[in-house]
Amino acid sequence: MDATAKLLADAGKSGVYHLNRDPRQLVQCATEAGLAAWRVDIGHAHDKEDFLDHVSAALDFPKTFGGNWDAFVDCLRDLSWIDGQSKGYVVILEKSKHFCAAHKHEFDEAMEVLSDAAEFWKGQGTPFWGLIGGPDGWDSGYPPLPAA
Repeated sequence: MDATAKLLADAGKSGVYHLNRDPRQLVQCATEAGLAAWRVDIGHAHDKEDFLDHVSAALDFPKTFGGNWDAFVDCLRDLSWIDGQSKGYVVILEKSKHFCAAHKHEFDEAMEVLSDAAEFWKGQGTPFWGLIGGPDGWDSGYPPLPAA
């Protein structure tokens, strides 16, 4: 297992970070570590509802998903519909700069939900990574993914 895969498998280091690496490589490393990984392009999300639609479609949320922040929290804390083999989770929000610039309040709410989910799963000893992708030089305000 390479160093990045080992990092992703470490629940103690998981959380919400700025993605400073190639998302394709990160998905490969997550898979190598036995984690489920999703890349979600939120660059064209026009509002909260659209953001939640993008994420729920990418993660294949149950049809009962309520389409609000509370339901988003609930789904990220109960990923039981996933294959059951996963040792953890990686959610990569790509093109985050665009959504953040246009909908700062909704972006902040989404980051709060991801942080909550990461803390919940960390308490279970399961890695959960919320990774915010953006163009080089964009400062998301979150620390970069730790070095492997």
